Amino acid sequence: MTRKRKIVIFILILLTVAAAALVVISTSSDRLDGFFRALGTPVRAIQRGITKLGDNWGKKASVRREYDAVQEEIERLTRENEELRQKEREFNQIKAENEELRRLLEMRDRTEGYELLQAAVITRDVTDWFNEFTIDLGTRDGVVNGTVVITSYGLVGIVYNAGSSSAKVRCIIDEQSELMCRIQRNDELLRVRGTSNENFTAGLKADRIAKTAALYVGDVIVTANSGGVYPPGIVVGVVTEVGVDEDGNRFATVSSDVNFTSLTTVTVMVPKTAAEPDNK
Repeated sequence: MTRKRKIVIFILILLTVAAAALVVISTSSDRLDGFFRALGTPVRAIQRGITKLGDNWGKKASVRREYDAVQEEIERLTRENEELRQKEREFNQIKAENEELRRLLEMRDRTEGYELLQAAVITRDVTDWFNEFTIDLGTRDGVVNGTVVITSYGLVGIVYNAGSSSAKVRCIIDEQSELMCRIQRNDELLRVRGTSNENFTAGLKADRIAKTAALYVGDVIVTANSGGVYPPGIVVGVVTEVGVDEDGNRFATVSSDVNFTSLTTVTVMVPKTAAEPDNK
């Protein structure tokens, strides 16, 4: 074999080996790509899951922060609302007290000669809820049996059991109460009695009305200067009904503007000429 022929054969062998190597490399590359592609699918799924989980946690954290912020705002508004309600209650109380004082000032011509003391209702008689109550003033304040109790809306009653620091008051609607009054419009006399009963209803009834007396629905009834117990001119109520009973006697139903069931404060009329309060 000539030298030239050997060289040609050698070159052909090299080319064959190179071609075979390329084939092997090409095949291996495809397999590796397939392997990595197969491996990448679950990896990417896991990555997407982790990413989604992170997004969900982020959203939940954001929602939680927003919820906490809303709760704080609700609590703040609740506090502000309660503060406003408290201020409204205080305002209404002051307004009511001012209205009471204004109306009492309008009565000054009927309360001349008396010192007007404000008293709080501290207890009520459980058996006579409408009719009797106890106030926080007593003999040391100049309050004695027979002291008259009013509000700016009219006559309430009279003290019947005065202690040192408190006193019991019997309301005019009590069935034991009776007083002489006048028709404000014409000064005609009549008697007004309490009509409380076991059904927890109470009112006022007028009788001993002269047949010639002009008495109509809407007439204002006031205290008369009779017996020296009640000062004259204190409003007792307004006539709501006029009639004749089975014996032919005239009567009238009188309605008071005083709300006896919700009294919390009253005004006590202590004569300025009364003896000094008992401070013992």
